[in-house]
Amino acid sequence: MSYTNSNLPVRADPPYSDYELIDVDPHFNRVVGYFRGSDIGIWAATTAAFPLALQVWEKLEPAEGAFKAPGKVPGGALRTATLLGFVGGFYLAYVRSSKRFLGWSENEREVKKDRYEIKKLLSQGKLPYHENESVLDDRLQDIANRNSQFSFTTFAILPWFNLAHHPYHGVNIQKYYVDRPGEEEWGFKLKPFDQIKAKYAKQIE
Repeated sequence: MSYTNSNLPVRADPPYSDYELIDVDPHFNRVVGYFRGSDIGIWAATTAAFPLALQVWEKLEPAEGAFKAPGKVPGGALRTATLLGFVGGFYLAYVRSSKRFLGWSENEREVKKDRYEIKKLLSQGKLPYHENESVLDDRLQDIANRNSQFSFTTFAILPWFNLAHHPYHGVNIQKYYVDRPGEEEWGFKLKPFDQIKAKYAKQIE
């Protein structure tokens, strides 16, 4: 059973942020696609740091005991450490990117990229968050959003990503209909959002 105008989901206002809010619950693909070079660098450094730390640890405190010559760290241990570093580094990069979507850290580059992508979709008559492509009905989209929003803040407890397309992103789409300096050069002619929603009404109800 779909939501009606009398029982639409209620959302609290987004939390305060020092920078512009882009998206309170960005899709996994968007978060990864917005990685900066510094995020990739931290991911790579963390991946390398874990096995390196094992080797340094062996030199400082040999497994054979005090005053013994350092031994060779087993290959299995190095591979496991590399895997842990790879996963941990990815989580760190993901958190950094997610914070920029919420405006919790400097995000000028991401704001411009987001505005370009959303305005392009609106000019093509497409829903900006692809909720029409979701296999979930509107109630399950609501539940998916409630489960994944801000989930990056609890990665240490339970890694959880937003893998669902839904319309709950905490921003007023009308802000994209106002051109900012330089955006006229993009040449987008945005179609009315109400018309776009009506076009996909049957798929998202």
